[in-house]
Amino acid sequence: MDVVLRPLSERFFQETVLPFLTQAMTDAPGALEALGPQVADEEVRFLCERLLASALPGGLQAVEPEPWTQLVERLVFLQWREGPSGWELGGARAGYAGDWDEALHLALMVEAPEYPYWDARAARAERDACRLKPPESLGLASMVAGLWEPFPAFPPDQVFSTQGRGGYVSTERFAFADWTWRPSPTVLQWHVNLFRKLERLLAREQARLKLPSLPERDEVLAYWAGKVPQPPPLVVSFSGLGVRATQWIRELGVITGHVREAALGRTALVSMVTQGSHARF
Repeated sequence: MDVVLRPLSERFFQETVLPFLTQAMTDAPGALEALGPQVADEEVRFLCERLLASALPGGLQAVEPEPWTQLVERLVFLQWREGPSGWELGGARAGYAGDWDEALHLALMVEAPEYPYWDARAARAERDACRLKPPESLGLASMVAGLWEPFPAFPPDQVFSTQGRGGYVSTERFAFADWTWRPSPTVLQWHVNLFRKLERLLAREQARLKLPSLPERDEVLAYWAGKVPQPPPLVVSFSGLGVRATQWIRELGVITGHVREAALGRTALVSMVTQGSHARF
């Protein structure tokens, strides 16, 4: 399984998509009728008309699953901009796609000081637990695991699902699904704290190796900060990363690069767990 991270059209999502999905949970025909005039996109209007032609009164249980999924994917995972006739598709923006388990592993290494990344069995158990109940307040790791922060007004796993994961407990304000998002102020805060957390990760590894210093520390941090295009050759093979240390350092640099780009562009992020290749787009 892969995880995909993409920039999100934040105002379109907050002002149009979230209200649409909230209404659709109890009144799908009314939500579809209201959405069509707001979006200047023939495919969206076609899907709305197709769903309305067969929809019964009520929520999402009354709509066809396949066109509904196509509609949600188009609204959430493509780029939108405001045009003279309503919201229209904008230019494509780069995103990230990589192995979900590895991305979660790297995110936990950065975000969770107690994550036992050096112990393969214990680390696997913790990642499996994260997928069943994503942890709160762990930044990028919480997002990769599918936690919704802020808490949504609808069960996101009932709106859209790729793997069948999800939970929604309104009394605890806890929700997770195969997809989630983070607003731009949150992404910016991640970026502000990211370098300190990366320094903490290397300090933890240095202590584990019982070394007076890590020869590549500054070069690795420079790569993760986007100051140099490639990671350095490793003199010391980080024990917590094993024989794939160089590859994982590189992959973490790619992920942090997308966070940095979104933060500097004041852009929200959306993530989705899916099947697919590991290509970046």
